[in-house]
Amino acid sequence: MHPLSRIIQPRKPQSGRTIAPSQLRPHVAAADRLFSWDTPFGVRHREEISRTLPPPLVNSALAAIRGALAPNSKSTYAAGLLRFTQFCDKWDIPEDHRMPASYPLLCAFIGEHKGLQSGNTIKSWMSGLRSWHVVNHAPWYGDDEWVHLARISANKEGTKHKRPLRAPVSIEHLSALLRAIDLSNPFHAAVFAIALCTFFGCRRLGEITVTVASAFDEQYNVLRSATVHFRTLHDAPHSANFRIPWTKTTKELGASVILTARPGSPLCPVAALKNHLTVNASVPGSSALFAYTTASGQPKNMLKHEFLEFVMGIWSSAMLAHVLGHSFRIGGAVELLLAGVPPEIVAATGGWTSLAFLLYWRRMEEILPMSTSKAYNKSHFDSLASIFEQFRIAHKIPPALIAASDGLLSV
Repeated sequence: MHPLSRIIQPRKPQSGRTIAPSQLRPHVAAADRLFSWDTPFGVRHREEISRTLPPPLVNSALAAIRGALAPNSKSTYAAGLLRFTQFCDKWDIPEDHRMPASYPLLCAFIGEHKGLQSGNTIKSWMSGLRSWHVVNHAPWYGDDEWVHLARISANKEGTKHKRPLRAPVSIEHLSALLRAIDLSNPFHAAVFAIALCTFFGCRRLGEITVTVASAFDEQYNVLRSATVHFRTLHDAPHSANFRIPWTKTTKELGASVILTARPGSPLCPVAALKNHLTVNASVPGSSALFAYTTASGQPKNMLKHEFLEFVMGIWSSAMLAHVLGHSFRIGGAVELLLAGVPPEIVAATGGWTSLAFLLYWRRMEEILPMSTSKAYNKSHFDSLASIFEQFRIAHKIPPALIAASDGLLSV
């Protein structure tokens, strides 16, 4: 077991998630597998560096590596380690052959699951295996051409296992939400502010809310003590912005959430944010920015699943399309573009590079027609297509590059 492994209380393994007993792989919580599950290679590597560095420095180096990964990443990558270990146990793969995993072994692992899992699931598992190799300083053969071909095959055969696409959040969704809540209610005020800031700020919901209570960390979550800049124009609120410390793509560089006021509209993100900060003024600075005051007067961080369950209940009653957390980001980008905001500004708002923004359009092409509301029609779709084509030409990005990159970038 790795030194400095932070072991939290593990749960009983669910059906289908058990492995053969081994001292190399203790029963730990999923988030701890990456740094707790071992191999002979990993043991030898630590012994080697221990011969050249004193123990405190070895521990310091391992702690520095551990801090590079977000809690969500550790939990996500754990699935890859579990499935790979189950695969190796099933086929009696010797411990010494599991790390570094050879390219034919990786291909066989992919082949075992292709057609049974989606390409994205297998991609996530491979990312977990790669990280496991990296933290143990083991050679990684996942970039071999054989593995590349195996992953292409898995993508083709895993299409039927893709999760169903969800429609984007629209202005109609936000209006229905506003009609169903009381903005003087602390929880409702926080919900409305999150919805509008995520939508008009084109952010991922996980960047604004707290994913799980135990994972709340100021390294990844924006705090109430963060500086929120409100700017005025002619004595009226004009814009607001604040920094989030971590994003999926920029990592520790974080990003700015930029909100522009919508004067005269009940769906103004700046007004919603101001209202939340006023109604929940008693929340301490050590809580999350969008924490709220409970009925007992205690502060509580807004958890992602709590937010989604609440808004989904309202939208389901209103007979609006079912959405996911990512639907806010998509819907916000569409709304800003249709409102005439230049695509360069929308891309900057959501933190997209030019290429990633064009890849986003490929996702929109699939998702927008699914909207069951009257928020979008064919003229909207045609307008967006024209906007993105002009953007592509202006930035001199060939269609072939977009096609080749599709599915490779995190957008």
